[in-house]
Amino acid sequence: MKTILLLEDEPSVMKLLRHMLKQYNVLEATTVEEALLLFTDRNHRVDLLVADLTVPKLSGIQVALLVRAEFPGMPVILISGYPVSCWSSRDSADLLRLGSNSVVTIQKPFHAHLFLN
Repeated sequence: MKTILLLEDEPSVMKLLRHMLKQYNVLEATTVEEALLLFTDRNHRVDLLVADLTVPKLSGIQVALLVRAEFPGMPVILISGYPVSCWSSRDSADLLRLGSNSVVTIQKPFHAHLFLN
């Protein structure tokens, strides 16, 4: 079974994603620290990172950069309530650093089929 590391600090969105991804082993984190601890505790055995762009302390992109420092091929889905054109200059620069290889950005609200294809 595939393992997904999910970083989302909004309870209602977490609940929706949990339901949408129920056929996977989902590791839920509501903070950056929790997400990085889960990633480390699993010995980097995570198949996908799904991270909200705006979480306290670091952005989801910065978390993806940290995860990819340990596991360069990690696929990443970034979710945001804001279109990319409205992201901060730091987030935009970090997205460029992350690269386009195996990275998808999805704007909220989204439909389940985006995660199931």
